Amino acid sequence: MKQIRRKILQQEFYGDDTRWFVGVVVNSVPPDGLEGKVKVRIYGVHNEQTNFVPESDLPWASVLIPSTEGGVSGIGKIPQLLPGAQVFGVFVDGVSSQSPLILGSIPRDEYPSNTQKNIIYSSEENYFINQTTLTNAVSFEMKDNFEIKSTNQLRRHQGMKFFIDNGYSLVHAAAIVGNLEKASNYLLYEANSEKWGIAKWDKLRIANLQLFCNSLQPPENYISYSAQLKFVLYELRNEYSKANRKMLQKIKVDDAADVISEYYIGNINLNAKLNAQNAYDEVIAL
Repeated sequence: MKQIRRKILQQEFYGDDTRWFVGVVVNSVPPDGLEGKVKVRIYGVHNEQTNFVPESDLPWASVLIPSTEGGVSGIGKIPQLLPGAQVFGVFVDGVSSQSPLILGSIPRDEYPSNTQKNIIYSSEENYFINQTTLTNAVSFEMKDNFEIKSTNQLRRHQGMKFFIDNGYSLVHAAAIVGNLEKASNYLLYEANSEKWGIAKWDKLRIANLQLFCNSLQPPENYISYSAQLKFVLYELRNEYSKANRKMLQKIKVDDAADVISEYYIGNINLNAKLNAQNAYDEVIAL
């Protein structure tokens, strides 16, 4: 009799059957009414082949937040998980596995870190100390017979590494870098132009760039490549977060590049798809 009662309780109450999971976030922009949730593909539950389990069939997972937050819609902070984040959690409905609750994220490296590859960077604008160091430093990410043939190629790889190191997938990093290359050809400053910088910023955004660089600790030169990359990241996560959200919803390089052209660079006719695809293909070929 006790066994029968225990079985009934397991079926009716959350927590009586515990099932843990690890998965990956595929969408962090929920529809109205589901604020604070993310869509997640869970290992062992949802087939990685999207033709078997399309994204539209994946569940929106709740995300645990600290008890210092309001805990209701519109009050306090919301989760900041991005597509591609690896997460850990529990199904609150046990074996039914329809109500996932994310307890935290598990960092993962999509690109070798400086420490892993023993790369020595310069504090100067060009990152690498000299040409000899450059050849050695990029060898970890190139084929043995690969040689840096242009400044643009160097900028492209530095940009890709920067955005991947800051949490973007290869697709989305390529979309951003491809647009920067198409917009400015990596020209950092133009003395007689109203628009300049890697994203061809107007006067107001250039003023914001200067303020941003002065606020860094230590302050950085606003016409350095590293500082301008940081400002692009800052804009995408603040004033231009709409562009960021729309880009993160795209899974193809072309589509993601179009979003950045229209909503971040501000030029719907920029057509940066080829540059973005080149940036993507160069890393895939390594």
